[in-house]
Amino acid sequence: MATSHKSTLVLRCKVVLVGDAHVGKSAVREMFHSGGQHYPKHYVMTAGVDFCVKMVNIPDTNVAVELYLYDCAGQSIFNQLDHMSKHWENTSQVVVCYDVSSRESFQSCAKWLQGVRGVRPANPVGGVLLANKIDLRETGRAVVDAEEGVEFAQANGLEYYECSALTGGAVDEPFNYIANTFYKKYEESVSRAEDLA
Repeated sequence: MATSHKSTLVLRCKVVLVGDAHVGKSAVREMFHSGGQHYPKHYVMTAGVDFCVKMVNIPDTNVAVELYLYDCAGQSIFNQLDHMSKHWENTSQVVVCYDVSSRESFQSCAKWLQGVRGVRPANPVGGVLLANKIDLRETGRAVVDAEEGVEFAQANGLEYYECSALTGGAVDEPFNYIANTFYKKYEESVSRAEDLA
């Protein structure tokens, strides 16, 4: 009897979410992880690192990328760079998150990115710059516009994304991008290995 079962290739990708406290990293992670079903109703400060795994299927392939999401504390008491750096080892991709209503959180993005990339300077980590709370633009509370975000992302080799964890709007896109980028790097590595064989 013939079977139509196709085996799935699973790739594992470690992703760290970094950024100042109150920018919504945990809310973004939770909304992505729950498929937009669970927005945390009360603020709970992340102490150290929260961790979860989410599978992303790569369209038109038999490949799935398991994203190992490390949601890192943003409070100054917990985010001493030397303390956090142990969680950043072996990172494949980074999500640098800021709140569009907080210029200070945007200005901190460089510090966060340097911290993660400093763990392995010979092979800089790629990823995304994520502007959260874009729903606040409608109320006039946003102080960082998209152009500034795009400029920072381009200058630092990141892709720029915007979302609203509160509404669930566009929360999946940055993670889908990361999964696809990771898959493409895997394909390139396999291709190079085959060329050498």
